Amino acid sequence: MPDSSHPLLDPPQREGEIGRLGPYRVLGVLGKGGMGEVFRAEDTRLKRSVALKVMKEKVATTSNARQRFIDEARSMAAVHHDNVATIFEVGIHRKMPFLAMEMLKGEPLDKRMKGRRRFDTETVLKIAKEVALGLEAAHAQGIIHRDIKPANIWLEEPSGRAKILDFGLAIAGADQLSPRNSVIGSPGYLSPEQARNEPIDDRTDLYGLGVVLYQMCTGRLPLASSSMSGQLIKIICHPIPTMETIVASSDAPHLEVPQPLQQMIYGMLSKEPRDRPSSAKALSKLVDQVAEQCRSESHAALQIVTEPGREKSSAVKGKSPSIPSEDEPDSSSKWTLVGIASAVLLLVVGLVTWLAMPDRVASNPVVQTAKRPVQKSQPINIIAMRSMKLLPVSAASSEVTSGDAARFKIPIANEAGDASVDPKTIYASTGYVGKLVTKIKRKSGGSFTSPTFPKRFSAKQLPDRGQTDEIEVQFLTSNLTAGEYDVRFEFQTPGNQKFSEISSGLTVKENLAHSDLLGFEILRTHVGEGADTYLHSDWNSPMESKREIELLRKGMDGYTKEEHAYLRFDLSKSKVDVAKLDRAILMLTVSGESNTSNVVVQAYGIKNPERMNWDPSDPGSFTWENSPSAMGITNEVFLGQVTIHNHDETLKYQDDQVRIYSEALDDFLRASQGNPVTVVLVSETWIDKPIRFRSKDGKLDQAPALALRAKP
Repeated sequence: MPDSSHPLLDPPQREGEIGRLGPYRVLGVLGKGGMGEVFRAEDTRLKRSVALKVMKEKVATTSNARQRFIDEARSMAAVHHDNVATIFEVGIHRKMPFLAMEMLKGEPLDKRMKGRRRFDTETVLKIAKEVALGLEAAHAQGIIHRDIKPANIWLEEPSGRAKILDFGLAIAGADQLSPRNSVIGSPGYLSPEQARNEPIDDRTDLYGLGVVLYQMCTGRLPLASSSMSGQLIKIICHPIPTMETIVASSDAPHLEVPQPLQQMIYGMLSKEPRDRPSSAKALSKLVDQVAEQCRSESHAALQIVTEPGREKSSAVKGKSPSIPSEDEPDSSSKWTLVGIASAVLLLVVGLVTWLAMPDRVASNPVVQTAKRPVQKSQPINIIAMRSMKLLPVSAASSEVTSGDAARFKIPIANEAGDASVDPKTIYASTGYVGKLVTKIKRKSGGSFTSPTFPKRFSAKQLPDRGQTDEIEVQFLTSNLTAGEYDVRFEFQTPGNQKFSEISSGLTVKENLAHSDLLGFEILRTHVGEGADTYLHSDWNSPMESKREIELLRKGMDGYTKEEHAYLRFDLSKSKVDVAKLDRAILMLTVSGESNTSNVVVQAYGIKNPERMNWDPSDPGSFTWENSPSAMGITNEVFLGQVTIHNHDETLKYQDDQVRIYSEALDDFLRASQGNPVTVVLVSETWIDKPIRFRSKDGKLDQAPALALRAKP
């Protein structure tokens, strides 16, 4: 079977595969992008089809790019909604990040829009509703997409349901990876605030969706230019052309765009965020209202109420908010294009530079995301919010392995004495009143960083007066090295003023199971006086030199047939002083034709090294009867165990992927004083087929090994 042509994939193991990636059978290429490649794959554990997105090797060479990729996956995984593509798993394979997401049938909206196709009102409203619902779920998690466009809206078949894709540009609060002067997003769908490089909020996504809906209705972008600078100037300065103007100039068959739908889209395309629907939730309700109006017999006299209690915008009055009326001066004439061109040009330079980068990543942070303005009569301030108190953490992951999720449950109490000082009452009509910010730093020093997105709160989500609610915060520890950490939770206003905080602790243990082994020395059984073999319990045959060593524990006619593997490591050949040993890992490579069930393998260290002076050149010198196995291997030093998951031979020939580590193994090696040591492997699981590992006679760089690291 040919090797995989993709450098990140392991060789195929079955017909119909182009390669393997961990537990995934890779079956074909779905597409390629600036950040990575997308494959059609099958999860062999759960027998489900997935889309596997693997970061490009040349892009993954920078830590910022890898972080961008992981953040994209975390952003998407945090949102669980029918109108957002589901992420199943985020992982790293050969130091390259990957994510597995649901396999979607259908096609992206941009393919449906080819040839300047126009859509009927029912389809436009359906997609508007479903994307608004997906954005509502994302915004509730504090995530702004920033790049809503037809290519990022998937239309499932046969249901036609819309799903939002690619949160690669998504942010929650400040994005630490974007250039300070860069304009993030696809040029044709940028909002004015993005084009001006100003702070953004949820309503930026509503503008992008407005552009999509306008394009669906007319077959064209509302504002387009052949140059980048011209595009930005148009977005910032030019009014939105009326749909009647665009449709009248089109050669496509006539499709009437109802006035209620037009006015809704004009409102979404307002230059100022405050003139757009206030939230995705508000837009969702507005879509329902427009749909009902479009179903009525007459549209001319209908009026859209954008938000109860809000001052009606020009969109409600029956005209685009960006289109000057005959009795009003042209708003665009208020701009002196020569004066703004230089400012826009600076933005263009940042945008062009960003677009030219394969990973679209830089090290300078972008400005803080702006929060939605609140009613001027009731500004959110630190004094008004002090009634909300964070209480000591009620439950926490005090110790986790690096890469696992740390979880904390934090009580929030509303200690307001009466309604006049109760933030829940004062800000009842405000959408965003505060955020819970998580910070972490090593106890030994350093500065606080944020391992996860802030959790944002509306007034409705605050506990009632005199009550206490509990919120769970969790974050992955993949980027944390082993050690002791201080974790701080801060309750802040939208303006970043802290009004309550609480602290906790966290111990992160080193993840030796997936360690990249930096700082470790590898000692294999072929070095010096090292050796490896296996013995059978049902006959007294001598040890053999084979390409594999194997383990077996099988019940047969009232007795047990066993096979034990013996590994000898010559510690005198190691550069690591075992007296100063920090950590050790016993590593094995699964061979072909091996058991594919879950097998528990245990390791034992031989107490008396003098008993194990076996000579590989003299096979008759070592048999089952004169080995520790015959006298009961459990009498020796237990060093640890591992459960091997080799379903569909996913571990076949994967270098050093079976690992056993423990303090007992560390102590055993320290006590050796640098002399050769023997480790015995046994199967704790009853199995009918042996589990096999590479030996020194099979392949030298896959022979059993000890990874050794000295204390600093």
